[in-house]
Amino acid sequence: MRLNAVLLAPGHGELTGPFWSAWPVEPVLLVSLTAIACLYWLGWSRLSRVAGGIAISTSRAAAFITGLAAMVVALLSPVAVYSERLFFMHMIQHLLLLLITPPLLLLGKPLVPMLWGLPSSWRRRVGQMLGPGHVLARLGDTLTMPLVAASAFVITIAVWHIPVFYDAAQGRTLTHDLEHLMFFGTALLYWWPVIHPAGGRRRLSYGLAVPYLLPPFLESIVIGVLLTFADRPLYRTYAEMEMPWGFSVVSDQQ
Repeated sequence: MRLNAVLLAPGHGELTGPFWSAWPVEPVLLVSLTAIACLYWLGWSRLSRVAGGIAISTSRAAAFITGLAAMVVALLSPVAVYSERLFFMHMIQHLLLLLITPPLLLLGKPLVPMLWGLPSSWRRRVGQMLGPGHVLARLGDTLTMPLVAASAFVITIAVWHIPVFYDAAQGRTLTHDLEHLMFFGTALLYWWPVIHPAGGRRRLSYGLAVPYLLPPFLESIVIGVLLTFADRPLYRTYAEMEMPWGFSVVSDQQ
């Protein structure tokens, strides 16, 4: 298990220089995000040729690329390295994965261009699998029901902030990757009812979207209050390491 973790997440270097010199080594993640960007661009180009013009607006495409850039900042920049030493940097990383990257990616209408980025035989096969009535389509409809999506999102955030689970997910381990995957996956489901990824009809009107979006923000306020007014470190991870930049564990937490 430990060997697999090292191969999938080879680790971040020691903090021996300034902030901007600390870059993580994550080849699998780098190749994956590059492949997604290329697949989207290829599909966007093909759609534009078939449509005889821009099928998906440049602003939508820019939103998608900006979402990928936000993920790069979260996982492939010095933010990722320092998130292992500073609690507040870890929270910045989480906010990028939960509240910035997912809505931007969905605003890019990614389903159609990424489908067109595939070879034609794959495109037809995947299109059939995602078509109405197929088991994957029915599962997607269920998971993106507002009550289901919001509940999964709120519960995931709450569980991973419980000290025993939070501490278990630190370091370059598969548990840490699972935490990020659950954050990002449930965030996509959460934003789906208000931003349809194919440009289709949203499940919620603007009027209903406002109360729908409130629970996670209220939850974050509660977590923030607990962290801010705690007079001791709540997470063992930071209590057991040397803090950079002269922070104390409690001031970092606050």
